Amino acid sequence: MRGLRRVVFIALFLGLLVGGWEFAGRNLEPIEIDFLLGSLAGIPLWKALLAAGILGAGTVLLPLTLSLMRGRMEARRYRKEMGRLEKELRGLRPIEDADAEGAAAN
Repeated sequence: MRGLRRVVFIALFLGLLVGGWEFAGRNLEPIEIDFLLGSLAGIPLWKALLAAGILGAGTVLLPLTLSLMRGRMEARRYRKEMGRLEKELRGLRPIEDADAEGAAAN
């Protein structure tokens, strides 16, 4: 199973590598990009598309990462609190003993 997984991973990697090489080879036209602070001229189209994809992924991953980190911190805090409460619960008298003492007093 491990060997099959490795073969699939290598095939996928080589497919992406060949596909990327082919994409870059077909999109060599230089373009000009205008943005608020200036412009860039003579950049190959494939580089501009790659940069746009990376910026888009970063825009999505940053808030997602922050949200996941917050959730993990909350889970850690809750685990610590649960451990503290379980320790406190173990230190209390058993309920059966309390019921027996209450019945004996009546």
